[in-house]
Amino acid sequence: MRYIFTVILTLLLLPTAYRISYAQQGSLSGKVVDEAGIPLVGATVSLETTNFHVTTQADGTFLLVQVPPATYRLTITFQGRVGYSQSVEIGGGNVVLDEIRLQQSQIALGEVVVSTQRRTQTSIEVPVTVSALSGAALSRLNMRQMDEMATFIPGMEVQLQSPNNPGYVIRGITSDDGDSRTQPRISIFQDGISISRSRASVVELFDIERVEVAKGPQGTLFGRGAQIGALHIIQNKAQDRFGAEVSGGYGAYSHRFVNGYINTPIAVGKLANRLAFNYEGRNGFIGNLSGGRLNGKEVIALRNSTRLWGGANTTADLILNYQYDNYPGTSFKSKRFAPAGGDTDPNTFADLEQGEDLYIKRHVGGATLLVDHRLDNVWRLSSLSGFRAFDSDESFDADGTPAQLLWLSEIAKGTQYSQEFRFTYENNSRFSGFLGAGYFYENSSQNVPMRVNEQVLYPAYIAPILSGQLSGQVSQLGASLGLPEAHVQALAGQIQQLFHTDPVIANGQPQPVENLPNLQPLALGLVSQLMPGGLPSGITWQQLLQSGMLPPGVLPAELITLVTLLDGSPINRAHTESYTTYGRNQAVELFADGTFDLTEQLKLTAGLRGTYETQRGGYRADAASPPSVFGMIANGGSPNLLNPVSDGTIYASKNYYSYVGRLALNYLFGRNNVYGSISRGRRPGVISIFPTETTYLRPEVVWSYEVGLKGLVANGKLGYELSTYYYDWSNFQTLSLQQVPGSIAPQLLADDGGKAHSFGIESGLRYFITPTVNIFGNYAYIDGKFNDTDENGNPQEYAGNRFRLTPDHSFAFGLDADVPLNGRSSVYLRPSYSYKSGVYFEDDNRKDLYQEGYGLTNFTAGYRFVANRIHYEVGAYGKNIFDTHYMIDAGNSGDTIGFPTYIGGSRSIVGAQVRITF
Repeated sequence: MRYIFTVILTLLLLPTAYRISYAQQGSLSGKVVDEAGIPLVGATVSLETTNFHVTTQADGTFLLVQVPPATYRLTITFQGRVGYSQSVEIGGGNVVLDEIRLQQSQIALGEVVVSTQRRTQTSIEVPVTVSALSGAALSRLNMRQMDEMATFIPGMEVQLQSPNNPGYVIRGITSDDGDSRTQPRISIFQDGISISRSRASVVELFDIERVEVAKGPQGTLFGRGAQIGALHIIQNKAQDRFGAEVSGGYGAYSHRFVNGYINTPIAVGKLANRLAFNYEGRNGFIGNLSGGRLNGKEVIALRNSTRLWGGANTTADLILNYQYDNYPGTSFKSKRFAPAGGDTDPNTFADLEQGEDLYIKRHVGGATLLVDHRLDNVWRLSSLSGFRAFDSDESFDADGTPAQLLWLSEIAKGTQYSQEFRFTYENNSRFSGFLGAGYFYENSSQNVPMRVNEQVLYPAYIAPILSGQLSGQVSQLGASLGLPEAHVQALAGQIQQLFHTDPVIANGQPQPVENLPNLQPLALGLVSQLMPGGLPSGITWQQLLQSGMLPPGVLPAELITLVTLLDGSPINRAHTESYTTYGRNQAVELFADGTFDLTEQLKLTAGLRGTYETQRGGYRADAASPPSVFGMIANGGSPNLLNPVSDGTIYASKNYYSYVGRLALNYLFGRNNVYGSISRGRRPGVISIFPTETTYLRPEVVWSYEVGLKGLVANGKLGYELSTYYYDWSNFQTLSLQQVPGSIAPQLLADDGGKAHSFGIESGLRYFITPTVNIFGNYAYIDGKFNDTDENGNPQEYAGNRFRLTPDHSFAFGLDADVPLNGRSSVYLRPSYSYKSGVYFEDDNRKDLYQEGYGLTNFTAGYRFVANRIHYEVGAYGKNIFDTHYMIDAGNSGDTIGFPTYIGGSRSIVGAQVRITF
């Protein structure tokens, strides 16, 4: 990697070579807007037959600097707009042009502007596989959720059990762990601020400027958590003009939504404000016999954005976000036992005994301050300050039955603060890039209370454990005492009969066992046979222990304890215990990235980010009071069933130095770009803490190799993108169920010794058949698997297994037809279809945790017209209109006690909607 350091150093020194005296050179500036005066971001401005070219900034302005005095032909292009051209004469000063308005063209392909490389470019120009959806595209396709958006991003999946429990997948790699001590593999950003902590990452997509998904290692551009990609949500900012919009709709399952915005200039040219809002709710798709409905939705989100123009060179945006989710519970449904009168299909009604006490309540909000200041003709200084906090409470039935085997809650809280300063250099002749520094701090916790009715947990899970434990002890005792085999077998049979139970659910009803088995008569009989002369008639077990009649060593101490505890007394119906994890992370980062034009068409890009981070993890599990008898028996005297008891809070910390980087070469020809890149990605290490052991998982490292081709052809009617990649991982972190001292059930633990690889192909197309009718589609192929051997050449547990939540094949396509009826009205139709092949829900590739391939069909259609300069729209929408049944997840917490649960996907919703735009 020393070569990357050399390249970076060279690129950073290049700007000084171009700081030639401005006295002999001139500059050209202006502003590009549409017919309504709204700034056009990302328009290409160039001087013909020269290397001078830039793209317009967020306010529509452009600046060409260090231009030798001469007469030039200025051209301005923007997809979907008629091009502009004029002759300009540049002397030794600054030439300022009047506002330039670009008219709508017949073919409105709408090449999307992105800021992936921290400067305004079109998606074609960047040497990165980046998929972007404009806010207009999201609105046209009626998408307000992150999982809906991901359908149109090749190589990306978003799984939403609930807003509190998301899973993000880019090119086969999943980031979904809510443990406070874990680190994400995929970064989620909102206006340049990381919101990647799992429990705070889901946001509603309303009043959005665009969404960018950069794939592959993006640590140089997006920081420490972007090991395999980043999702960046850019929200609409306040503009210096009045505007407002409100839309609403109603459909099946009482689906209702209202959203909109109002944009108000406060001081023209100096201060403006934009208030946006969103409400959406629907009844649950799944009925619950014990009360309420499941898999529903209710959310309200507010955003206020204020923009200050501090002169011609400075803008400042203050953005305040708040979202409150108030969902009914998630339908974690068991396939082992059907509800009364029902079946085990995850898409039909369930019977989860807590009824309306199952819910998700989440508060998440933050403040962002973005300041951008032009220092001179080539340098900009940007400051990005962010604060974010979340508080979530989810109550869920982890076993999926009407019996209270595992009623859990998850209460997660956290705060974070980040600050970044970035200097951007844009010399429109040969070099552009940025360098800067950042600080990140977060502090979070996750508390998991557990409520268990041991009267049903006993027949469902504990009885076989105790039967096996006691049978083993008796067999060992019989062998040590030389008892006849037939005698030992008879004892084992009595033990099995003593612990025999009926199924925990019969005809949809729980079958509790109210009393512990009484082992004492059996034990007294055994002791009587072992002692010469037997035992006195009528003696009790307690009397035997107190009398001293039992010779030392006749019975093992563990067996004596077991017999003493299993005395036939009542079983506890309300056992409670909990554990809490803590995570605190601090990171300081230095970064630089730049692009050098080797020729007018051939460009070299290199970037490097160095990070120093401190991680601290914590674990706490107090002793249950009253203690669990079963914990005392099966966990070596522990009062807890599932959570190893700690002595207060256990903390552990570790410091890391790390680097990530990229090197890319691309060649531009016309509006086409062919590129190749090599990059290194890293997932921070993880501190796994239990009372018996603390494990420091090594950082996960991936090397990425990628080539791609994208652009516009056929006079701008056809837009395309094609890429292929190969990833090679070391220290690949996997999750598996492992037995832990102090827990009767296995725990889901991570390991870091794995090797894995992934090969994939992605493509996307959009073609305009006529100026108002276009078709679009994408396809992705992913072959992501675990290697046969680990880093030491040892066979891997998951050798050859596919990555979880990763379809081999996925595609989506649709039609966008908007047909004018006259100059003031039109009708539109936008159907779409998406498909993905089968996926495993866990890395062990269990057949019972598998979803077959399926497809979903959606549509929007309607009529639009203009009256008195107000735009009206009346239409219909449909999601999963053929009511395809599928699962979004399987396994989950109940799998630890042999009760995997399954979550059904969204059902068919058809409704009507209206929109008014002022």
